[in-house]
Amino acid sequence: MPVVSLPEKNADPLGQMPEGLPVPQWQRIVLVLLMVALASLWGYASWIWTEDLINERSALLIEQRREVATDTAVSLGAHVGATLAYMRGIPKVLAKQSEVQDALSRMGPDVQRSRQPAQQFRAQVDKTPDFARLNKRLESILSDLDVEQVLVINAAGDCVASAGYPEEASPVGVNYRDRKYFQQARQEEAGRQFAVGRTTNLPGIFYSSAVVLHGRFHGVVAVRINVSQLSRMGIDKNTLITDENQVVVVSGNPAYYMKALPGSKLETFLPDELESIYHRPVIQSMEIESIEVSGVTLSRLEGHKAPMIEAVSHTPSDVLSIRVYQDLSELKRIKSDGDWIFALIFLVGISLLVCILASVIYLRRRREHQFDIARFNAELVKLNEVLLLQARFDALTGCGNRRYFFEELGLELQRASRFAYSCCLAMIDIDHFKSVNDLYGHAAGDAVLKHFVHTVSTCLRSSDLLGRLGGEEFALLMPQTTLAGAVELAERVRKTVEQSSALFGSFEIRFAVSIGVVQSMGAGDEVEAFVARADHAMYAAKHSGRNRVCSEALDSPDDGSMSV
Repeated sequence: MPVVSLPEKNADPLGQMPEGLPVPQWQRIVLVLLMVALASLWGYASWIWTEDLINERSALLIEQRREVATDTAVSLGAHVGATLAYMRGIPKVLAKQSEVQDALSRMGPDVQRSRQPAQQFRAQVDKTPDFARLNKRLESILSDLDVEQVLVINAAGDCVASAGYPEEASPVGVNYRDRKYFQQARQEEAGRQFAVGRTTNLPGIFYSSAVVLHGRFHGVVAVRINVSQLSRMGIDKNTLITDENQVVVVSGNPAYYMKALPGSKLETFLPDELESIYHRPVIQSMEIESIEVSGVTLSRLEGHKAPMIEAVSHTPSDVLSIRVYQDLSELKRIKSDGDWIFALIFLVGISLLVCILASVIYLRRRREHQFDIARFNAELVKLNEVLLLQARFDALTGCGNRRYFFEELGLELQRASRFAYSCCLAMIDIDHFKSVNDLYGHAAGDAVLKHFVHTVSTCLRSSDLLGRLGGEEFALLMPQTTLAGAVELAERVRKTVEQSSALFGSFEIRFAVSIGVVQSMGAGDEVEAFVARADHAMYAAKHSGRNRVCSEALDSPDDGSMSV
């Protein structure tokens, strides 16, 4: 029990002042001015400290949300980049097809742009055997490619063959010379561009490759990927995917679609260029306001009142950029809390000044001090109880920790030996737990551990004890239980875990466990040997394919044999 020093009975800080001595008026004025000065100084110091606290908490929140936004942007960038990486190689393969090369070689590298109407040009091309074979070939291989459409364009920019287009929207006869992906391919570069289809009016990403015969440019093969595929990759309303001109092409919020980010490249585009690429003469700009909080530049997105943190990720081809915005509406609450803290600290300071003047009264109220001491001691008792719980239970999952579990295991083995009843021990290990951390991050791993303990607790009896020995390894003590009963309980735990899933953000993480079960051999069992046997059984379950329960054979406990 802590010792609390009480004030001495005769202590009186004002004892030096003669009792009944009148206080001069100027001293009263000085005292009032001193109190005002001290109150003002305390108020200023409180305001400075509160502002520092608000800035610190705001910076911490911003950093946490920045990490979440960055992880999300990088993850989406990787998914989108992986999808587009496959698409970039398709035009190169098609450009080497003999049907494509034969058809374009008929027109040659010096072919002039057609002046015929598209329908007449299409009819003329359809009568040419090489182009008829090419169209048939493109349609036959389109089903094997993960693209929407294919175009074959001659050296003059006229489309001479296509696949994946409805008959009424056929691009054959339409000139694509002004398209960026055509001009890049003409320079023998890997062509890429986001654009709205001229005949379908559908947005997509175009990849192209040049067809070069005998060292001369004969045309271009281009493929189109529908950007709507990207919206199925977990794009929410605060995530934007923009093209190389910083125009929003995919978003969970329809209000942002086909709007340009502030300061985009479109400011230099003419209406004809916008019409050519986006099928609209004007592209509206999004309203994104830049604000500064705690020395960090944040954004206020159109339609949102709260500031947001932005994270940007680019796909490997730089055709698309992924912009993830994390809401920081809690900054307002932090500011409100800071105002309350300032008011509280200021009032506490003023109260302290008043208490100094009235210290004689407070020193004489010994009974209140004694009550405070008793209350403080009661709080210490409660604190000791809390510390005892913290010493016994795992902080993350809430189950018993390693030290407490081994203490209880030793006591249970002694009881089982003394009263001649059996007890069982199960070692449980989460399968492929490292891959969960590698794929989703350690926060997801913590969510899996907590979900596992919560799920297992629904299967246990009040007498059973679950403990976390470290990492993803757990142990389950089952007093007064036969091996058959323990295996049955372990199998119920395994199935329950297998049929459930841990929630982490928008992800559902499914996992399984491997369990080894052993039974106490009676008198003389040691904790270390008992745990080692359970470990051996658990590793047997691992080696047998995981997601199973393995136990020692009932009839041969000494030979190390296992049953699954």
